[in-house]
Amino acid sequence: KAMGGDLAIVSKKGAGSTFTLTALVETAKALPGARGGEEMQDMPSANARRILCAEDNPFGRVVLSAILGEFGHRVDFAGSGEAAVSAVARGGYDLVLMDVTLPGIDGLEATRRIRALPGAAASIPVIGISALGSPDDRKRATAAGMNAYLVKPVTPAALADVIAGAR
Repeated sequence: KAMGGDLAIVSKKGAGSTFTLTALVETAKALPGARGGEEMQDMPSANARRILCAEDNPFGRVVLSAILGEFGHRVDFAGSGEAAVSAVARGGYDLVLMDVTLPGIDGLEATRRIRALPGAAASIPVIGISALGSPDDRKRATAAGMNAYLVKPVTPAALADVIAGAR
């Protein structure tokens, strides 16, 4: 409801459940140079990146996976701050999308730990994502070492812009 939609559930014992999701979304704009139709399906993007998403919410994972997949990125998920730090330490990622509210250590502490890693892992771009959007929240994210900060609900256009700018 906070995002302008609704979720309704109707259950009947012995018959199952029906879930109805409504959501207000914006029409995505075509990426510059994109061609429509089936010819794009198997064409890797020249700007495709390997992205680690630290997100514990299954619905958030579905949304991020769909958006990032449409943009041609390869996505892995970590369900906790600790798992995100371990994945970054192993290497192979170009960027981290870090939910601020995670089980165990939060996204801010996970970012601080990433910044303390040895070598190139410490400089990986980290983009914070949170429902918290006050100026103080943004300051805490910057102080923790996040390169950018998006407030939920995140639009595909905003996500594309911040990823394109994170190098």
